[in-house]
Amino acid sequence: MASITLLGPQHNRPMVSDLLEGMGVDGPLALITAGWEEREQEQEDEVERLVGDRPTLNLRLYARWEEVFRKEPELGQAMRDRNDRLRTIQRLYRRRLDPAVEAVWELHQMRVPRMELLLAERHHALRALSELDSHYLEQIRSVHTAFEDVWDPHGRPAVVDTRAQVREEVRGCAAILIAGGDVGVITDRLRLFGLHALIGPRPVIAWSAGAMALSERIVLFHDSPPYGQGNAELYDDGLGLVPKIVALPHASTRLRLDDRQRVSIFARRFAPATCVALDEGCGITWDGEQWKAFGRTRRLNERGQVVGMVAP
Repeated sequence: MASITLLGPQHNRPMVSDLLEGMGVDGPLALITAGWEEREQEQEDEVERLVGDRPTLNLRLYARWEEVFRKEPELGQAMRDRNDRLRTIQRLYRRRLDPAVEAVWELHQMRVPRMELLLAERHHALRALSELDSHYLEQIRSVHTAFEDVWDPHGRPAVVDTRAQVREEVRGCAAILIAGGDVGVITDRLRLFGLHALIGPRPVIAWSAGAMALSERIVLFHDSPPYGQGNAELYDDGLGLVPKIVALPHASTRLRLDDRQRVSIFARRFAPATCVALDEGCGITWDGEQWKAFGRTRRLNERGQVVGMVAP
């Protein structure tokens, strides 16, 4: 199996070039910058800054997605309808999520004479929150499955042709790089164009939202957002290329990692997956059998500590 490396943000402390050198990668690099949407081509300069003088080839997955739906307008409309359903499910989930999270917080802040009774309620409230997460994912999966069953997007001529073109371009590349941006956009494009089939023996390096897209479950998080509630929420299944990991890019700036209660609840909510803080200069590599962490990569544990990363 090709190695999969997840990194934190690369703007101030880039690591990609050193990793490629350490892996002995020799040859062109396939770039996926679809997360930047219409600006995907503009990100080439940024990525090329990360890889030095190595040759690169942008796969243009965002532009190719647009081209597919110009050729297949019915499929494009069906995709928009699917997305409307997904947004409705997300809105209903958030409506239920806020009071569920509030109940967990209130119970963890309470003190009563018979603490054993309170501990049981805390446990049940957190389990109810995890069950809500699971229910939401089941609803999301049912929409994806229905869309696939009815429209068979991978069998549509424009998709088949485009996947063949992308596969041919990747054939001549030595590694695949996936940049950040909008995690939903990244995930949709990687699914439609079949990332699993593209990898082969090539190492994959993904950072920020790109790293989130490769995990089993995508968790959106920000303890102090500029507006709205700061409740972590599930977004969707990821590509599932890396097992038992919740990728948390920018964790130090988006999570209150010094608040042990918040850290503990976060870690327990998404267990048994390991919640990994992917800050600048941090990363983990999966070789198909075990993890290797580098930099000052840390994980959130159920005792509310942020500790050095070990294999999950």
